[in-house]
Amino acid sequence: MRLRSLTARLLLALVVPLIVSALIVGVGGAWVTQRVVDYSSDRLLAGSVRAIAESITVENDKVWVDLPPWSLGLLDSPQRDSVYYNVRQGGRVLTGYRDLPDFDRAAIASRKPTFRTVRYKGVMVRQAAEARHVPGVAAPVIVSVAQTLDSRLAARNTLLASLGLVEAVLVALVALLIWPAARWGLRPLDALRRELAQRSVSTDLDFTPLRLDHVPGELTPVVGAFNGLLAQLDQAVEGMRRFTADASHQIRTPLAVMKVHLGVMGRRRDRSQEDQDSLADVLDGVNRLQRLLEQLLALARADVADQSALEHADLALTVRRDLARLQADLDRKSVSYRGPEQDVWVAMSATLIEQILENLVDNAVRYGGERIVVTVSAEADLAVVEVADDGPAVPPEAAERLFERFHRAPDAEAPGSGLGLSIVRALAERSGGAAVIVVPPASKGFTVRVTLPRAE
Repeated sequence: MRLRSLTARLLLALVVPLIVSALIVGVGGAWVTQRVVDYSSDRLLAGSVRAIAESITVENDKVWVDLPPWSLGLLDSPQRDSVYYNVRQGGRVLTGYRDLPDFDRAAIASRKPTFRTVRYKGVMVRQAAEARHVPGVAAPVIVSVAQTLDSRLAARNTLLASLGLVEAVLVALVALLIWPAARWGLRPLDALRRELAQRSVSTDLDFTPLRLDHVPGELTPVVGAFNGLLAQLDQAVEGMRRFTADASHQIRTPLAVMKVHLGVMGRRRDRSQEDQDSLADVLDGVNRLQRLLEQLLALARADVADQSALEHADLALTVRRDLARLQADLDRKSVSYRGPEQDVWVAMSATLIEQILENLVDNAVRYGGERIVVTVSAEADLAVVEVADDGPAVPPEAAERLFERFHRAPDAEAPGSGLGLSIVRALAERSGGAAVIVVPPASKGFTVRVTLPRAE
C-alpha cells in the first residue's frame, strides 16, 4: 500500500534504516560477545592447566603431581560447571579421568595451552591441554582440563540480553525523537495548509499570491505554480464580473424595448383574437426570458461577489419596504409580515437582501398556496428571515435537491427556471449565512429559512 502521508513516509525512511542498523549492530555485537566470553573463559581454563603443570615434580625418576586445591577452583561458577582433568605421560594416565579425550600430541604446543571443543559424557565441553617438558623425564607430561559450557552460555546470554535491551531502548528513544523532529521539519507545510484552509472557509474570494519567504526551497516551484494558477483565477473572476456588469445592461435594454413594442402592438384593436393571443404568448415568453436572465445574472454575481465590498443593512426595514413594493404584483396572494419594524442589522447590502426576498416570494407565489408569511427575527449573532406558505409540503428527502440549479419539483405545474432557491443559498453563503428548507410535521406548508450574520 502506497503511503500518502509525508510524515509517515519520512518516519518510515528514518526508522527502517535505524532498525536495520540496529540489527546489523546486534549481529556484530553477538559475534564480539561470543569472542569475549570465549577468550575470558579460555584464559581461566588455561590458568587451571598451568596451575596443575606447575605442580608437577620429579623424584627418583618418577613424576609426581601435587594438585593444588585452587587450580580447579578457578573454574567455579554459579552454573556449577562440571570440570574434568587428567595428567598423562606417554600413554599412561598419572592422575585424573582416564577416559578424557586425548589430544593429538603433535598439535599440542609446549608451554602454551591448546583449546578445542569436544563431546564428553554426552555433553559438549571446552578442553585445554599443555605439554610440559620435565627435567630428567624423556617423554613430555601433558596436562588436560575440560569444562562444560553452562557458564559460557549463561555469560553469553546475559551479555546478549543486555545488548538487546540497550539497542531496543536506543531505537525506541531515537524513534520518539524522530517524531517531533519530523513534525518540526514539516512545520512549513502545516503553515501553508493552515493558510489555504483559512482561505477555503472564508467567504471572500482571495486570490492573493502565497508568500514565498517562509516556504522551503523544495516547495518553492510548487507554490510558484500555485500562485500562477491563482493569478489566472483572479483574471477569470474579474472577467466574469465585467461580463455580468456588461450583460446586465446589454441584455436588459433589448428586452425592455421588445416589451414596450409588444405592449403597443397588444393595445391595437384592429387585430384578430388569434393575433392577440399570439402577442400575449410572445409577451409572456419575453417576461419569462427576462426573469431567467435576471436570475442567471444574479446567480453569477452571487458566485463572484466580493464579501469585503458588502455593506450593512437593516434586514427588518429592507424586508418591509420590499414587501410593500412587491405587494402590487402578487396577484391576489395574501402576504403578511411578522417581526420588528427595524434595527436587525446584517452584514449584507440592501440590494442583496431584496434579491433574496424577491426570489423567496416569487417561489412562494408560483408554487405555494394563497397565504404567504414573511418573518424576521434575531437569534444571538444571527438574523433570520423565513418565507412560509400554505402550499403542498415537500418530502424531506427531496428538500435539499430544490437548492440545486435548474432543479424543479417533479409535480411542479407553474412555469419556472429552478434557479430561485439556488440564488438564495448562493447569496446567503457568500455572506457567511445559510439557507435551508424547514419541513413541517404536517403534510402541508413550505418554509425556507435564511440565516445571515448580524452586523457588529
